[in-house]
Amino acid sequence: LVDRASIDKIISEMKFSQSGLVDPKTAVKLGKMIGAQGIYTGVVTQNSCSDSRYAEKRQTCTQYEMRRDEKGRTYQGPCLRWRAYHVQCTKRVANFAVSPKLVDVSTGRVIYSRNLSAVTNSSGCEDANPVQSETVLLEQAKASVKNQFRRDIAPYYITREIRLIDSTNGIDSKEAKDLLKRGLEFAGHDRMDSACELWGQARNLAPGSYAILYNLGVCAESRGDLDAALNLYRQSDQILGKPDDDISLALTRVGEAIKNRGKIKEALGQK
Repeated sequence: LVDRASIDKIISEMKFSQSGLVDPKTAVKLGKMIGAQGIYTGVVTQNSCSDSRYAEKRQTCTQYEMRRDEKGRTYQGPCLRWRAYHVQCTKRVANFAVSPKLVDVSTGRVIYSRNLSAVTNSSGCEDANPVQSETVLLEQAKASVKNQFRRDIAPYYITREIRLIDSTNGIDSKEAKDLLKRGLEFAGHDRMDSACELWGQARNLAPGSYAILYNLGVCAESRGDLDAALNLYRQSDQILGKPDDDISLALTRVGEAIKNRGKIKEALGQK
C-alpha cells in the first residue's frame, strides 16, 4: 500500500491529469514511480439525481354529527361529510456508478474491471415527511458501491449454516451407523476434524449411504476442496434418487463457488 500523500505528490510533480490516470499506460508509469505492484483507477460514469412529481389523495371531514349524552352534554359523533383533495408529492432517485480497474504495474495488464452501480430513492409529500436531499441519497448510493468494491478486492468471511444429514438409509452395518452417529456428535461440538475421520471410516462400511457421502461433501467443502465436495454431493444425489433440499442447496452453492473461482483465475491470467 502507498499513502495518498505520496501519490498526490508524484501526480503534482509529474503534472499527471486526473483524466490521464484512467489510461492503463499512465497508471503503470505512476505505479512504478511510487513503487506499487498494482494501481486502481476508475471513472465515475453516473452521479445524478432526478425528481418525478405525483399526487396522493387525501380526505378530511367537513361535517360531524353532534350528539348528546344522557346528561344533555353535546359531543362530536361520526363524520357525516368528507371532502377529498390531493397533495403534491415528489419521488427522488439517485444514481451512482463507477468503473474501477486494477492494473498490474509489472505487465500493464488490467486484471480487474467491473461496472458497479447503486440506486437509492426517497418519496415525500408536502403535508408529510419531506423527500430526502440529493446529498443524502447520493451518499447512500456511494456507500453501497463502496461496499460492493470492498467485497471484490478485500478478504472477508461469510458464515454459512450447513445442515448435516443423520439418515441411516442404505446403512446395514451397525458399526457404520455408530460411526455416523458419533461423527454427528463431534460435529455438534465443532469438532469437524474428528467427525470427518469417522464418516470416512463409515463410508468404507456403507458406500451406499447418501447421508455419509453428503456429510463427507460438507467436510470437503469446509476445507476448501470444492471439486471433491461437488463430486461427493453428486454421488449422494444419485444414490438418494429423489430431490432433497439440503443436497440441492449444496450442489448450487458449490457450483457457484467453482464458477467464481474460475472467474478469478481468468482475471489473474491463470490456468
